[in-house]
Amino acid sequence: MIGCWASNMKKPTHLALRIQNTIFYLLFVLIIGLLGYLGKTYHKSFDVTENQRNSLHQTTQDLLKKITKPIKLVAYVPDDAVVHTALKDLIEKYRKYHKAIELEFVNPDLDPVRAQQDGIEYSGQLLIKLGDKSEAVSSVDEQTMINVLQRLSREKARLLIFLEGHNEASPLEDKSNGLSKLETVLEKKGFLLQPHNILRTQSIPENTSFVVIAAPQKDYLEAEVKIILDYMSRGGNLLWLHEPGGLHGLDDLEQQLGLELQQGTLLDANQALQEMLGIKHPAAIAVIDYGQSELTKDLSAHTLFPFATSINKDEAIKDSNWKYQPILSTLITSWLESGDIQGNVKFDDDADKPGPLDIGMILTREIPESDATENNPVDKPAKKNTEQRVVVLGDSDFMQNSYIGQGSNLDFASNIFNWLSTDDDLLSIKSSIAPGNDLSLTNTGRVALAALWLVLPLVLMVLGLFRWMRRRKR
Repeated sequence: MIGCWASNMKKPTHLALRIQNTIFYLLFVLIIGLLGYLGKTYHKSFDVTENQRNSLHQTTQDLLKKITKPIKLVAYVPDDAVVHTALKDLIEKYRKYHKAIELEFVNPDLDPVRAQQDGIEYSGQLLIKLGDKSEAVSSVDEQTMINVLQRLSREKARLLIFLEGHNEASPLEDKSNGLSKLETVLEKKGFLLQPHNILRTQSIPENTSFVVIAAPQKDYLEAEVKIILDYMSRGGNLLWLHEPGGLHGLDDLEQQLGLELQQGTLLDANQALQEMLGIKHPAAIAVIDYGQSELTKDLSAHTLFPFATSINKDEAIKDSNWKYQPILSTLITSWLESGDIQGNVKFDDDADKPGPLDIGMILTREIPESDATENNPVDKPAKKNTEQRVVVLGDSDFMQNSYIGQGSNLDFASNIFNWLSTDDDLLSIKSSIAPGNDLSLTNTGRVALAALWLVLPLVLMVLGLFRWMRRRKR
């Protein structure tokens, strides 16, 4: 009787188990299917490497967001599935920040005519098109891509005239006091830096974006100054780099701009800051606090200005139509030394000027559109007035090969050149990308990683031991 009852109970029990197992497998398959659908539809990735090495740099993201035109990429590569997949994965990183990116593959061996028309010299090159402009590159690394996109985003080439003939700093000089490193960076971004002797040519080219006076050491002739003043009166933009000392014949330019360029040298007695930044001379001024000027608001590190002087607005000039904005203020521990800076120099209440002091000045003014010439090209829609821009700095050393790599010096210099060229949209774009090779984790990330490596195996061991003990009791 008991055996019959047990036999009758087994059938519904087995049926219930089959139903339970069927439901489990159906739910399991459904969950796997949902996970597959969600994984294909929604994408979320995390990059914990230093500087986000496996994702686009913030500089590249900013530039892509500012570009409004479609970007077309034509890869001249063989019909290789592995190469095609790798390029598609790479371009997807860019497409996250600029949706209008089109990628096309062309086999140069099968279509040599098109390759020749696009200026492709060999297989493996990539043609980057932005609007009606294009450029072929041999590398798809991020720094190359951002440089090309910056060049193509400019409506026209930027010709920068560096006046010469008075021992000015030269963009072609590769010595420590030259500007060749800066020239190399700017050339990749679409600038053309050209030395120019106005005594020989008696003029300034009409297609000049702006003129650079880079710390002359000899006096300008009266005829040369007249050409510069005439250029300024017609709305030309200017970068004037001044060093401690005399004006070298540019007194009339100083007066026209309504400025006072000091002759003394800025010093700083903040030894703690000097030791932290590795500064060995009190005449090397470090600026770490920036205002809200367009040239400095996005700088993240200090800028270094060796042997600089201060610049003030000339309060005696009342009828100036310039708007003035001081930039690069020194710390309160600084002062303008009027005497010799050799030996143990100390602040003199009677002769020296206490800080904080301004190393630079931004000047702007509105000029009628009819009075503006191509000396101040603006690639914007026509408007009633055009803004003339001038930057005057009490130092040129920060741009030199010896110092351009210090802190944010390169970014600040690039901002100056972009702003004077009226490329305001590129001001927030940094000048270099520094990839990292290390894993960068927060304290929370370290704890989570430790839990993954240590706690999880222990949990699995405990669960395994628990299941083993339960089976033994059966």
